[in-house]
Amino acid sequence: MIPVSLTARLSRPFGTATRPYERLSIAIAVGAMGTLGFSVTAPILPDLADAFGVSRGSIGLVQGSISFAGVMFSAIIGYLADRVGRRRVVLSALALFSAFGVAGFFARSFWALVAVRFLQGVGTSGILGVGIVLIADSFEGDARTRAMGINMTGLQMTSLLGPVVAGLLAIGGIFRPFLIFLIGIPLAAWASRMPGDRPEIAAERPLRHLRAALTTMRRERTLADYAGVLAATFVATYLLHGLGLTVVPLLLDDEFGIEVAARGVFIASFQLGIVLAAVRIGMLIDWIGKANLVTASFALMAVGSAITALAASAGSVVAGLAVCGFGFGAFVPQAQAFAATVGGQAYRGLTVLFWVTIIRLSQVSGPPAGSMIYDTFGPSVPFWSAAAITGVLALAWIPVRRAVSNPAGAAG
Repeated sequence: MIPVSLTARLSRPFGTATRPYERLSIAIAVGAMGTLGFSVTAPILPDLADAFGVSRGSIGLVQGSISFAGVMFSAIIGYLADRVGRRRVVLSALALFSAFGVAGFFARSFWALVAVRFLQGVGTSGILGVGIVLIADSFEGDARTRAMGINMTGLQMTSLLGPVVAGLLAIGGIFRPFLIFLIGIPLAAWASRMPGDRPEIAAERPLRHLRAALTTMRRERTLADYAGVLAATFVATYLLHGLGLTVVPLLLDDEFGIEVAARGVFIASFQLGIVLAAVRIGMLIDWIGKANLVTASFALMAVGSAITALAASAGSVVAGLAVCGFGFGAFVPQAQAFAATVGGQAYRGLTVLFWVTIIRLSQVSGPPAGSMIYDTFGPSVPFWSAAAITGVLALAWIPVRRAVSNPAGAAG
């Protein structure tokens, strides 16, 4: 008979992470891989369009396809996280993400690349969404929001460096950046240290699980707040993925002649703004309050979009993106913390991953729409559109929230 201790060592050769901050570090590292799915390809989009002989409008599918899988599967992944445990889902998702990410290096047709990016997107939803759930399982209250800010900082630091490294690698060949996803192999070994968390009570069947979550939110009068956070998240993420990571590379190439190696540096200004806000999210909330911070976040996104639309130089683009990024970084940690709180631990996988579904929906629609508007109407129109929409949100957030929600249960 095999001793229990030996069985444990065989099933967990790298041990178990027992401290909350190691689990936070693992969640950040795994989530950072997910952000690379977009940031690695951002600076090479114009070159991929040239290599495959497709239009600048069509190349947005390379970004959009990785999110389309998330629209289809994120909620299912969230249900599985509630039913079979977070650790199993994260490890499976990480394997999918890394394998099909590296497969992009071997893709030699446009539709082959779109296909492997779609499959990579299944893994992206798991490692980003369930990572947030893991953080929420480890922290409570204000500590949870601050942990989300730390997580956001780590993810965006990776997103900041990703375009820079990808741009440099692309000098030797535009497909080389896809090899970055080999990092997933040692990362999976570290992620295996996450503690086992299979629920003691199995979750209901998917539709029953969903109905129970909705019933809980109605009873606690948080459903309207949750819907508002979902809508606001859609708009905010459109800015990042529809404009920041899809239209801006085209703008830098066409209007200012910025070469591929430098594009990543310019795009990284958005991530820098996010980091500056996310790392101080606790201080910002203490300073002006959650609801006012959300309003300020969308006002900053509107101002940043307008600056970018008016840009007469690449430096002005950097300034506009940084302002947008600060607004984004002040909003998203609050949205994450609320999505992880609203349904309680029993429904946390579902509520967080449905929030991720909305992110994926905006990532699917944002890149193709942004690049097509750019092609059809010119470089400034996508940014003016974003400025108008986020400006309206900034003006309407508090009045609408007061009219339809329970202030005591709102995220901000």
